[in-house]
Amino acid sequence: MLDVARRFRPVSFLRRFTDLLALHKLNVLHLHLTDDQGWRMPVAAYPKLTEVGGEPHGGAYTRQELSALVAYAAARGVTVVPEIEMPGHARAALAAYPELGNEPSRRLTVWDRWGVCENVLGVHDQVLDFCRGVLDEVMETFPSPHVHVGGEECPTTEWERSSDARRRAAAEGLPGPEALHGWFMARVGGFLTERGRRPLGWTESGSDLPVGFTAVPWRAAEHGLTAARRGQDVIMAPYRSTYLDYPQSDGPHEPPGQPGGVVSLRDVYDLEPVPAAWEPAAAARVLGTQAQLWSEYVPTAAHAEYLAFPRLCALAETAWSPHRDWPGFQRRLIHHRTRLDALRVPSRLPHDLAHHVPHHTPLGPPPGEETGR
Repeated sequence: MLDVARRFRPVSFLRRFTDLLALHKLNVLHLHLTDDQGWRMPVAAYPKLTEVGGEPHGGAYTRQELSALVAYAAARGVTVVPEIEMPGHARAALAAYPELGNEPSRRLTVWDRWGVCENVLGVHDQVLDFCRGVLDEVMETFPSPHVHVGGEECPTTEWERSSDARRRAAAEGLPGPEALHGWFMARVGGFLTERGRRPLGWTESGSDLPVGFTAVPWRAAEHGLTAARRGQDVIMAPYRSTYLDYPQSDGPHEPPGQPGGVVSLRDVYDLEPVPAAWEPAAAARVLGTQAQLWSEYVPTAAHAEYLAFPRLCALAETAWSPHRDWPGFQRRLIHHRTRLDALRVPSRLPHDLAHHVPHHTPLGPPPGEETGR
């Protein structure tokens, strides 16, 4: 997963990254296209999404660029899966269309901080129409079986304050505004299912998404087991093994990254997509694994590639091999590094970048231990 919402990456980078994925037989490129800090996909019915929401940290793609990327990736055996965040991580959309929020008269800017923003989509009919309209255009551009609709880190503060949200909860027979999250996701997921797609979302507990969703557990592997036992398909992504925005080591030359720890090459290699203790029925629900490269602390394309490799080499072997051979992997990686060097994938960054945190916008709470992703 590449986060192009918080920091825009040009299509030339996405094509090169696709080639590197294909080299490692990694067959999905998951694009995180929207967040509080930016909206990168054009939607004809809602042009302000990119006119307003695409301004910070880069820009936006054209429909033609995204369609061409899908074809380019497909020719290399890679499926591009889009992600449109909802109902949280949506401030860029709210800056563009305030009427989608819980206080329609309020004017917000695209967020210029990191962390989790309390501004979320409202739950009125206009918002559901908006989500359906956006997803219609997403499905026209991306033919992937799965469509990711986020779902995580959705504070309910605004819903609890909103008389409209409380009325909606009561009208739907819900115990309170906090239950609107599941209600919202069920409607979005049902819309995708009716159109032959499979809704995909982040799970924070294993039981917070409707059963029809494929779940991506990122907090803990145990949450994947919870989802699998509910009958959900699972893509394993526990952050302590798959979050590539964490530093690779605590060495003095390692560039700053997400605070809270290190995800080493060995940490990635030791990931068990299907833990041995899981019962066969739950294990059969695991579709695979994936790594995440969030971009708050990744200012350049070179930095992104440096963080991705060789850790994605380890993920590829973990995903495709039925056994573990760490010494053998280390020996093979010596020779594979020659290929990466020939492809100009950086094995280290210039000294000035390695010791510089690009605080070109004010930082909120770090998306580490306190706030999740």
